[in-house]
Amino acid sequence: MTDLPKFSLSQQIEAVRFAETRQRALLGRNASIKEMRSEAVARLDMQRLGNAARTLETLAENADAIRAFLKLPAEAREAVLRHGETMAQMCLQLASAEAVAKAGGPVR
Repeated sequence: MTDLPKFSLSQQIEAVRFAETRQRALLGRNASIKEMRSEAVARLDMQRLGNAARTLETLAENADAIRAFLKLPAEAREAVLRHGETMAQMCLQLASAEAVAKAGGPVR
């Protein structure tokens, strides 16, 4: 496997957004023979580029959380993936009980 250059998510987003803009500009224009594709295929390409950019943007927005998750031991990641919703509910219940305790206990 060859070593590919590494690009940040923001650089990848920029490249995909540029390609999307270029594809949009080519639609309905007399493009060179190398650039000519059916309009349906060109529109599909534009949609795919838009989806790819949104995926990269989501990854970039959540990069810190993704990195933190990936730093967990494999067993912990598996437990989170398998029981994540249950764990989240338990944590919310615990946080609620702690908030009530800090506020002086339940209102009677």
